Amino acid sequence: MISSKVELERRLEEVGSFKRPKLFFEQYRLPAPVAAEILWYVHLRHNDIVGRIVADLGCGTGILALGAALLGAEYVVGLDIDATAVSDARKTAMKLGMDLKADFLVGDVKFSGLKADVVLQNPPFGVRRREADRAFIIAGLSIAPKVYSLHKGGESVRRFISKFVGDVGGKVDEVLPLKIKLPPTYHFHRKRFYLFEADLYRIVRVKQ
Repeated sequence: MISSKVELERRLEEVGSFKRPKLFFEQYRLPAPVAAEILWYVHLRHNDIVGRIVADLGCGTGILALGAALLGAEYVVGLDIDATAVSDARKTAMKLGMDLKADFLVGDVKFSGLKADVVLQNPPFGVRRREADRAFIIAGLSIAPKVYSLHKGGESVRRFISKFVGDVGGKVDEVLPLKIKLPPTYHFHRKRFYLFEADLYRIVRVKQ
């Protein structure tokens, strides 16, 4: 089991990026340092990984799910609509020796039927598909009593998500501000990197 954030980040560097990222799905790979920071926060501050069943919705190539497995989750399952990304996540699970405690499925979060102790997710921010992130919040709360969900930063976004979460039976328990530095991902990206602010929401279910 991983014993330090530095070691976790090093292992997560082995998780590949999307081969052909799809703009419609707002696909990008979380940088390993950011993924490690998120996972370490969930693990160390809230003890929500070790021994838990963890679902990663919109898992992409699997960086959050595999990080949870490395940190001692009992079992992890990643779900994504992109079959190529899911195939790559399965290959990386084997490479990391996590294939016996990690599974990756192709599917839509709206119809997953999954049940877990904890959900980790990096949903689309809704830039290309308006309200795309809402389906992930609803799905997360239907799957697990605790949801860690990454969203675009900003006070107006925080107010909206807090209200929306309350409307669908949850409560924002804590917010972790993050800065994310992304390499160029799509053909129209011209800068060497893109820096933006995001928030990780810890959401707890309050209605059964």
